[in-house]
Amino acid sequence: MNNFIRKSRLVFVLSFAVLSACSDSSASKSDDSAGATGTTTTTVPISTTVPWVKGAPEAAWAAWLTTFAVVDASEISESECGVFAVLVTEESLTFYSWDGVQWSDKSDVLGGGRGKYPLKVYSSDYTNDGVIDYFVTYRTRKNSGSTFGGFFTIPWSGDLRCVWNWVDIDDGRDISKVIDSPEVDQRKGKVYAAGYVNRRYSSRRQLKYSPSANSFVFDDVFQK
Repeated sequence: MNNFIRKSRLVFVLSFAVLSACSDSSASKSDDSAGATGTTTTTVPISTTVPWVKGAPEAAWAAWLTTFAVVDASEISESECGVFAVLVTEESLTFYSWDGVQWSDKSDVLGGGRGKYPLKVYSSDYTNDGVIDYFVTYRTRKNSGSTFGGFFTIPWSGDLRCVWNWVDIDDGRDISKVIDSPEVDQRKGKVYAAGYVNRRYSSRRQLKYSPSANSFVFDDVFQK
């Protein structure tokens, strides 16, 4: 029994000695480092990633819409550039961005919109890049008058990648940000309008996106 106690004490003493040696060695290295370079501060980057909950933007968007007298609302556009949506209320067009917690008003990028009386926002992949874009229609007067519309999208690449803007429309003669009297096939995601008209014939064409020109151009549908 006494022999067992003596062995236990020996193991304890040896263990303490080893731990002390490790501690001294670590302190020595720290002292050496301090002596050579002074105080060393290690900065650990703070994560700025907002926790993502699947379905949160959709749920928050649906709840957000109940707080407005909504004329029309877009589908949610989600890509590597972020999560966005558009809301039409009476005489107002608002652009929103999801920050991981709530929807924030980013309407400054609309540049005032394209008119005073927004009518409807159509959601589709008009630029064929797999991301939802928007086509917004307006009236020239509050409750009547002709309609016109413009594409609000993000380009595929280049300096304006991930920058939402109103994209040029080329009717074959002029370039503008809007097109008069558009017809929208919402199910197929296509927009038609009258192209350049001369005295012999008028044409109604589909507007298609040209990545190289970063603009919408007319594709012949029919002539009459």
